[in-house]
Amino acid sequence: MKLAFIILAHEDPANLLRLMQRLLVDGDIVIVHWDKKNQFDMQAAAQAYFDAESMRRVRFARRVAVEWGRWSMVEATLAGVQELEQSGTVADYAVLLSGADYLIKPLSALKAFLRAHSGKEFIECVDPDIDPWVVQGLVKERFQHHHWFNWRDNPQLFDWSLKTQKKLGLKRKIPGQLKPHFGSQWWALTWPTLKQVLAISRRRAIRQFFKTTWVPDELFFQTLVVAVVPKTQIVSSGLTFYHFSHQGRPLVFYNDHFDFLSRQQYFLARKLSPQATRLRDRLDDMLEQPTANSGGVTSLSKQLGSYQHFIAVQWRGIPDRRVVGRQLDAWYGDLEWNKKPYFVILAYYGAQLEPLRDALNDWPGICCYRELFHGSHIDYGLPDMEHPFYPADKPALRDMKRPNFLVDLIHAHPDQLTGFILRLPSGNEMEKVVIFDPQATIVFVLPDDCYLDADNDGLDWHNAFDNMVMYDYLAELQRAGKKLCRVNASRHIIPADSIKEVGAYLCALQTTVSR
Repeated sequence: MKLAFIILAHEDPANLLRLMQRLLVDGDIVIVHWDKKNQFDMQAAAQAYFDAESMRRVRFARRVAVEWGRWSMVEATLAGVQELEQSGTVADYAVLLSGADYLIKPLSALKAFLRAHSGKEFIECVDPDIDPWVVQGLVKERFQHHHWFNWRDNPQLFDWSLKTQKKLGLKRKIPGQLKPHFGSQWWALTWPTLKQVLAISRRRAIRQFFKTTWVPDELFFQTLVVAVVPKTQIVSSGLTFYHFSHQGRPLVFYNDHFDFLSRQQYFLARKLSPQATRLRDRLDDMLEQPTANSGGVTSLSKQLGSYQHFIAVQWRGIPDRRVVGRQLDAWYGDLEWNKKPYFVILAYYGAQLEPLRDALNDWPGICCYRELFHGSHIDYGLPDMEHPFYPADKPALRDMKRPNFLVDLIHAHPDQLTGFILRLPSGNEMEKVVIFDPQATIVFVLPDDCYLDADNDGLDWHNAFDNMVMYDYLAELQRAGKKLCRVNASRHIIPADSIKEVGAYLCALQTTVSR
């Protein structure tokens, strides 16, 4: 049996190459669509990574700049299908997957399953008249109205456009008497069926209609497959395990999800965290075992017992125990359960803090990072102490929930007292999060000469307001009776004696951490 794997990939070249290597072990073809928005030369990377024999079975599709929820996602998929057509490869099945997917069963087991179900189409096709399918959000409005705007980029225009069309009673019908169906984007289709879908996709009226639907990748192929294949031939499921939370967000799998994924009666899983290297290692080890094919998949089914228990724990909660996803206080996030002390050097913009930071890092048991919440990157300032789940060049992972990132970093080194620099204005209100946190010790670095006489031309008007804010915070904490440490900088330089005082103060705090 010959398979063609079409991969839609946007980032993480290393994980993509690893996935491709796993898919090429049995003589099949891999077609990659590399998002045009990513400037990395993926084709050159593949040529350097694979030998000549493997590269003969790797092809790269015409590139499209992909936007979530828009037609470009379907266009990228069709580019992969067109590349398969142009390759002349005679494939029994084409399998669509993403660069964040990974095999959880051997290819031999997948091929045995497809032979046993030869001719079946594995694509989720749900009639919205019977089952809305969508967890949260628009259902029939996705195709009954035009969507010219992307909700992520222009939510107000998106909502205004939809409301206006509803108010005017404007609805449209799908061309060609097609019956809309929903389903997961990921499928495995026979090549004859996929060629029919490709032929229909070239009709101008079809393309024009779907170009202004919302999230067409969950509508386009599902609708066309139902139109060309008897429903008895369709297994309303893909070969990829995925699951959405109650909030409609996909589950992301990390290093501790191996047992959960290995129980699933599917062949692929999505989506794995980019940092889940140990999970991929364990899956590789399992797939290479001689017994990996024993007890193969006979029917596609989700094994969600442990996940349902996880949801129940989230709902009920456990006192004084961190449970991912459950936050009594959305502002503080995971800081609400944190019991481990840490410190924050709260400073005005111009203060020279590197001598202080260098001195603190020389103290045993103290770890002082730079500006962790810097806008463009995570400025660790300690290359050997970066958190593996939060790469410095991916601040978006940090910014999903900044307090949670901070807690993960604090607990990454159990025997150390962790701290970082926070300059005002931070631009993200992290000072409001940490200042009244009972576990945070605040080290105020204040300028000696920020307030001068009104008639003095040397008044630093640029920083005066920020300095006033710092003094206001200081006064507020003093009124609240919170313990803190205060030093003054003269012409932005902290005196050596003051640096020693801060070190001694934090060293005493560190002894409470190491007990």
